[in-house]
Amino acid sequence: MNIDENHHGSMADGPPNASTLDPRWETAEKILRDRFGHEGLLPAQRKVIERVLRGDNVLAVLPTGHGKSLCYQLPSQLLPGLTVVVSPLVSLMRDQCESLAKKSIPAVRIDQSVSHEEFRGDWQAVRSGNAKLLYLAPERFFNERFAAQLGDVPISLLAIDEAHCMSQWGHHFRPDYLRLPELVDRFRIGQTLALTATATPAVVKDIRGAFAIESKNTVRMSTHRANLRLHCTPTPSDRRDEVLIDRLEGLPRKPAGRPNARPSRGKQRTSTLIYVTRRSTAEQLAETLRDAGFAPLVYHAGLSADERETVQREFIDSDRALLIGTIAFGMGVDKPDIRRVIHYNPSQSMEAYSQEIGRGGRDGKPAECETLLVADDQTALKNLAAGDLPSDAALARLIERLIGQPQRFHLALGKLAWEVNLSTPAVATMMIRLQSLGYVRCLPMRYDTYRITPTFTNERIIDESLAAHRAATRAILASLAKGRRGFRVNLIVACEQHGIGRDQLLAAIEQNAIAGLWNVDSTDSMHGYEWIKPIKRPKSVLQTLRRHAYEQFEQNVSRVNQLMQFFECERCLPIQLAEHFGHRRSRSCGRCTVCLGGGPFSEGSVRGESIGNSALGVLETAIRQYPDLFSDPVDQAKFLCGLSTPYFRRHRLSRDPGYGVCEDVPFQTVLAALSQ
Repeated sequence: MNIDENHHGSMADGPPNASTLDPRWETAEKILRDRFGHEGLLPAQRKVIERVLRGDNVLAVLPTGHGKSLCYQLPSQLLPGLTVVVSPLVSLMRDQCESLAKKSIPAVRIDQSVSHEEFRGDWQAVRSGNAKLLYLAPERFFNERFAAQLGDVPISLLAIDEAHCMSQWGHHFRPDYLRLPELVDRFRIGQTLALTATATPAVVKDIRGAFAIESKNTVRMSTHRANLRLHCTPTPSDRRDEVLIDRLEGLPRKPAGRPNARPSRGKQRTSTLIYVTRRSTAEQLAETLRDAGFAPLVYHAGLSADERETVQREFIDSDRALLIGTIAFGMGVDKPDIRRVIHYNPSQSMEAYSQEIGRGGRDGKPAECETLLVADDQTALKNLAAGDLPSDAALARLIERLIGQPQRFHLALGKLAWEVNLSTPAVATMMIRLQSLGYVRCLPMRYDTYRITPTFTNERIIDESLAAHRAATRAILASLAKGRRGFRVNLIVACEQHGIGRDQLLAAIEQNAIAGLWNVDSTDSMHGYEWIKPIKRPKSVLQTLRRHAYEQFEQNVSRVNQLMQFFECERCLPIQLAEHFGHRRSRSCGRCTVCLGGGPFSEGSVRGESIGNSALGVLETAIRQYPDLFSDPVDQAKFLCGLSTPYFRRHRLSRDPGYGVCEDVPFQTVLAALSQ
């Protein structure tokens, strides 16, 4: 379903239909005006909300800045039960909850930053029905505490933000998103709303299949907004900084020779967002721009949570901000007046590019989106895709550790990843693969350590606990052991000693915490699994897991190739973007690089098509020093390409002079040379 993205209609637009006759729409219109502060809905929003209120499962593919959040926030105030919003970013959840609070709409988020007092107040609001919106990360949906906290509160709607994360064809695949469909049955959820700004036809098919969404309930718009002006500038590597500084003319600068002075106000009231690939690039570029008199903000995953929040707030609040960020920045950031989005390094895919340029011009006014294209960047992007590629040695270690596990078992994935030399997301993905292959079933995550800090005497806690939880409350209090920080309870021991099930103990722990009778902290998360069938042929399973991993790697490399082909500028850029996402657009935009007479550009030569004898020499030196770390060609190639692994971090190999000597050489080239 394609909708005119420039049409800003109200709820009353168009001929009468079932939705206008539904009495809930009268209530919805009043809530929309009085509490959300909107006079009307965009046509796409209206179509989505119509279907949600009708009780259907819905997929909404709407461009960045088109108000996807309102598609579940408004219905949440009309549906009888709770609306649970699954979101991948804590900052996004926090921002939405704060924005809703300003509108006097109670909303709750669950994350590690919530204090005990906030926890009690939030869950009391949920259980009383005062708060109809609950935000949480997908991982938290799968742990045992959530089910105990939720109790018998019914869930009317599951809203899945950034739903492309659940598709193996999506550009931000996250293992826990793949498990979301099983929650619909577990929590008896009434209906599902999946939302994303970037879904190719393959991703749309995946999402619809997972949640039984009919084609008539898929609302799709072109991902590209007409106010975004797309440009590509092929740039020599040694002139990229010069070109960037030229683009920033007019922004506030500090007076020459006065590094501590406040920046001048500048000529332009404009905010600029610069995207880079690596955090090291962000820091280096920030130093270059400071030397040129600018005052850039810097945002990347290496900053603490408080530092990231401070940077984000400063950027949002300023009308002349300049921010350098990795892809860690931007998802859910609602700053309407970003006038320029500059890619110092290109995006990792067409989908990522569409999301990142979508940060610009969210107020509907023109925004310039330019990529400074350096040919060698594509090698770095493709090599990043190899970061989670497992070696056969790592897969063999993983399978070996699984085979000896009992029928039901729990694993600390971070610890296991460290032991087998894979990243934690890679191990989580492998376990999901084993579930899809029929070997294991994923169980809710549990915690090995619960710390309880009573706020009253034992007698008062028992007296004030609910009758249904009183026996479990006594068992918990009797099982408390003094620790370095408060009291600890071992639930396994408590279950055995008192003959009470773990679920009953958990229900008492959480409900007493919500009632304010004690505070609870949990640590040492353990992911649960159950064998469906044993692994009898480890080599066959290893080959299957390796094939899946290489398919994922090749998909990521293919995404980079698609983006580079896009930047050859052979045809109007918005037309190409529309085609990628399965839309048809015949009219040229008239404003992109191609339409203004630029291109086509050749991709340019990529340096480093062989690894050379010097690289082999430094590898031989590293192998002699650490023979156990380099038994597999994949690990050898990662060392030469500067791709980290847990083993490399343990031995601090990033400091080795040979680490990354082939970072300008395609990973496949290095791996092929070492595999001969």
